[in-house]
Amino acid sequence: MSEVNEKIEDLLPEEATVSQIVNRSPVANPTEDSLHAAHRSADNSLSSSSKSAVDGFVGIPAKPAVYACFSADGTPIVAATTANLRNALKNRITNQTAAKKRVNYAEIADTIRFRRVGSAFAASWWYYRAVRTLFPQRYAAMLAWKPAWFVTLNPEVDFPRFQISNTLSEPPSINVGPLLTRRKARGIVESMEDLFDLCRYYEILRQAPNGTPCAYKELGKCPSPCDGSISMVEYRQQINSAIGFLSNSSGARMGWFENQEQRIRDAASHMDFRLAATHKRKLDQADKLNEGKLTEVHNMNNWKYLIIQRGKTENWIAPFVAGPHWIASLPEVQDVDSAQSISSWMTVCNLELSDYPIADGFPVEEIAALVTYHKYRPGEAGLYIPMDGTIDAETIRRALEFWLNYEGDYDMPEINSAVPSASLSADEKPEA
Repeated sequence: MSEVNEKIEDLLPEEATVSQIVNRSPVANPTEDSLHAAHRSADNSLSSSSKSAVDGFVGIPAKPAVYACFSADGTPIVAATTANLRNALKNRITNQTAAKKRVNYAEIADTIRFRRVGSAFAASWWYYRAVRTLFPQRYAAMLAWKPAWFVTLNPEVDFPRFQISNTLSEPPSINVGPLLTRRKARGIVESMEDLFDLCRYYEILRQAPNGTPCAYKELGKCPSPCDGSISMVEYRQQINSAIGFLSNSSGARMGWFENQEQRIRDAASHMDFRLAATHKRKLDQADKLNEGKLTEVHNMNNWKYLIIQRGKTENWIAPFVAGPHWIASLPEVQDVDSAQSISSWMTVCNLELSDYPIADGFPVEEIAALVTYHKYRPGEAGLYIPMDGTIDAETIRRALEFWLNYEGDYDMPEINSAVPSASLSADEKPEA
């Protein structure tokens, strides 16, 4: 328990005691000066390790936060995010809860720990870490976001094929993603099968070279390795082309486009316009795919993002670096044009997991799901830059400038909708 307490103190560094909140009334008809004085006093007490309590609700920041309530013996009762911590605690630990037939946390909670945040993404990240620590057996059911999906393929099995999964496959499998829904993952597999004339019926493929070909051979959309029309060696070449295109390793996708354009020209020069039309159809399909679904996928071996969010203080920004198994929360900055700041972000982006000092080894599937959820969530006010090795400091500076000028000026999404506390405790009962 002491190890958990130490970790929670790090994750939720500020503290308030319920008894001091509810037993001391806020200042009656406070003046503006008295409110400022109370806030300064609360800030001072929160920053001091020797003073953990705050003086009434006026000492609780009316700001976005992640928080957790604990009983007197340190048992966690509930954890949640909120866009206004003061209002959230008023609702939980006053008699208003009794009128609504909800648990009055003033009767069972002793301590509240919290962390102020500046964005929905930051709230989700610290909330995820908190509930993973406090409720290790059931935290997954407490998350608002669903598991991400991946497209996987093991090129070394006898009969390779693309599959979809919520989990990453072990090497030598190739994994691309993450994708928000099963439907999107399935759509990419079907696109690869159509674009590269891959076998759609795996059970028939496993009978090669003695299988009975399906209708796709008659339609000219499968070279039919199942009946030996082409060898499995030749079929693997098609599989490898599809892998290269999908993962875009070493610029393979651009090479495929150039090769396809050459095929169109060659077919046209031989007056084989039917073949040229077939190649053109595939080129158009691939171009649409490249500008659509494939913008969401990356080779998970190289999956890494620089994420920019609003900071806790106005006109400040909060950078994060997300990679396999970890998210680094970097110091907030005000001077966004600082070359030094961008350089330090890129240094963290280039770190390996083993080099990063606070890496807790989070499952990559869960980290990818969190990032994907916020990246494609409607109204999300963040900037997500894929750090795939082709991004330089000037590109980051220009992307950041664009985001601040055109996208970073609208209201922050409602944090409560990102991680609803109902996902923790639908009936508002304390943890047993």
